[in-house]
Amino acid sequence: MSGEKLSLIKPLIDHLMECGDIKSWRTALADSGAFTLEETMALDESACRAAFKAMKTTMLMHASTRDILDELEREQVCWSVELNDDFQQGAICY
Repeated sequence: MSGEKLSLIKPLIDHLMECGDIKSWRTALADSGAFTLEETMALDESACRAAFKAMKTTMLMHASTRDILDELEREQVCWSVELNDDFQQGAICY
């Protein structure tokens, strides 16, 4: 797996975990076929969180870079980038 994909997956997963809730995680786990809805109801919040994170990470690791970028856009994920002083002026002008 390329570092490029990993650098895209991590912020997306962090965003999904921050913005999601146990109901949306249960629904996603059931919709994916990883669990039945009844099985997800038996999971406590931390187990459901871990299962969703593992499922989503695995799915994204096998997705194309284009699919990951599309999901980043769909979820409106953004993150800050630290630029070296040498590049800041060029980035501002761009």
